[in-house]
Amino acid sequence: MTSDVFGGTTQNHIISGLTNGHRYTHEKKLPNFSVEEVGFFEGPEKLLEVWFDLYPLEEDETSCAETALNSHCDYDKGLRIIPRSNWEVLLKLVNCEILSSCSNGYMDAYLLSESSLFVSSNRFVLKTCGNTTLLCAVKPLFQLISAAFPNNKVTAFFYSHRNFQKPQLQPHPHSSFEDEVRYLDRIFKDGAAYALGRINGDAWYLYTVCVPQLVEGNDQTLEGTKHSWLSNILFSWLLLALQILMTDLDPDIMALYSSVAYPSGKLLMRDTGIDQIVPGAILDSKIFDPCGFSANAIIKGDEYFTIHVTPQVECSWVSFETNLVLDSHIPIIAKVLSIFKPGSFTMSLFMSKNSNANESLVALGNEKIRGYRCRDKQSCSFNSYDLTFGHFTRASKDNPYSVCR
Repeated sequence: MTSDVFGGTTQNHIISGLTNGHRYTHEKKLPNFSVEEVGFFEGPEKLLEVWFDLYPLEEDETSCAETALNSHCDYDKGLRIIPRSNWEVLLKLVNCEILSSCSNGYMDAYLLSESSLFVSSNRFVLKTCGNTTLLCAVKPLFQLISAAFPNNKVTAFFYSHRNFQKPQLQPHPHSSFEDEVRYLDRIFKDGAAYALGRINGDAWYLYTVCVPQLVEGNDQTLEGTKHSWLSNILFSWLLLALQILMTDLDPDIMALYSSVAYPSGKLLMRDTGIDQIVPGAILDSKIFDPCGFSANAIIKGDEYFTIHVTPQVECSWVSFETNLVLDSHIPIIAKVLSIFKPGSFTMSLFMSKNSNANESLVALGNEKIRGYRCRDKQSCSFNSYDLTFGHFTRASKDNPYSVCR
């Protein structure tokens, strides 16, 4: 038994023994996958999150939108009235495709060949790894939304990613953050670009546009317009996003995330404890052949979490992301770290200023994280939300606790 990252206890990870209360189905050491065997893969994902105010349509515009989408219109569903076939066309521009999906009454979650897509009434979240061209979908996305909701407004736009392991392999415009910024500046009139962390180390890049901003070609502002239930007011209350981006991972743990180790994602999630990160969530997962793993989870309403694993020894990577609203995210962070046990990770937390979860911002700055040392911590305050970023590495045995200061 060893202490977990926040002072509790968890089982040591042994391939033939117990971990998180379950027994693995194999008794011999699993093969580790190398780049030489299965090739290099860029694990760090590009993440796009866009919030819309869709506005109610006039009767004559409603029939127009129905014709454009060729689907039954139910405007209470917001963006979810857009058929899957339209998303499939959009994703071809990004060089990925839908593998499976799950839904509840508030959200559609699509598991992709390269990561995930989440669509709720007024929010679009697209996360793609590898050599995908995510930004090539931005303008077509706005065109697609405008076909259904001609009076829509973009109320918030976020694009982010950690620095790539091999940026020279990324297609345009993703070969550098400077190129990405130039690309987005041609779309938005006053976007803002930021770099957090160490430029010569683990850095995290962010491009954001918040109200009141204008998208090029749209002459209307939010001032003086009639807001619907899909408004930027709702955005200011609900914005929350936690990311844990993990590297320097144990090859024996990564070996579990392969078709050699498990025939199904359901069994893998049961044995590793992923299915207990948020008990009762709707889960959808995929084990790639020969290695790699993705999972989406719908928690309640339009809250979700998603996990993506690249197991190759030389470029191992795990990402965890959630928008689950909690008073404190410390327990869920502890669960994730106890499952993957990274040697290094970066963590970012977006939060609306009026969110009850602001306690998490304080906790991330003050909590002693057993087994990890805080290398960097930065906090930013924007008009409607706060952002905290931290980089942690495994601490020495002589000093198991460390606090960011």
